[in-house]
Amino acid sequence: MEEKKYTADNIKTLEGMEHVRLRPNLYFEDCFKENNLNSLVFGALCHAIDEYFDNNCSEIIVNAKSNSLLVKYNAGMSLDKSWALTKAECIMTKIGACSNEKKHLEVGDEFCRVGMTVINAVSDRCELKTVWNKKSGHFIFGRGKTVFREISETDSSEDFTTISFEINGEIFGDSIFDQNELQLKIIELKTRLPDLKIELLN
Repeated sequence: MEEKKYTADNIKTLEGMEHVRLRPNLYFEDCFKENNLNSLVFGALCHAIDEYFDNNCSEIIVNAKSNSLLVKYNAGMSLDKSWALTKAECIMTKIGACSNEKKHLEVGDEFCRVGMTVINAVSDRCELKTVWNKKSGHFIFGRGKTVFREISETDSSEDFTTISFEINGEIFGDSIFDQNELQLKIIELKTRLPDLKIELLN
């Protein structure tokens, strides 16, 4: 049997989050095991729940239909700089940053198994709007990369975050969000976090 030889030509350099899209089973095991996209919802809530434990977030709205997901909650995402990006962008685009930015390790352990960075990576389009500390941030991402960024001052004293994801259909095949099962998981989450109001839109 001829031994296969590897050379520099065999090495492939993957840009950005391409490795997530090429090996989705490594990152989204629950989605493929359960044949739905429901675990993405809880990954998308990791920042909100982190803020809940600091009494900054008390209300979450979830709208998950077909392969589109929107989460809105009454806490802002930091627009302070972290390296060359805002912390909000790091959470959305850098593997590990999502859990590294967590203030509560138990949130990182449980909810960042599928964090926002990898969900963003398998989204054809993702949009983030946030108000934090009298600053407004608006970001649009394509396949995990920032394609639009706008940060400005605002008079609003109410912090909030809205994130919408359009999940790539080719990666997950026919899988969509299962409303019945998702409702049960939301009820379970409410039991564990009784002071958090979570609404699942129909």
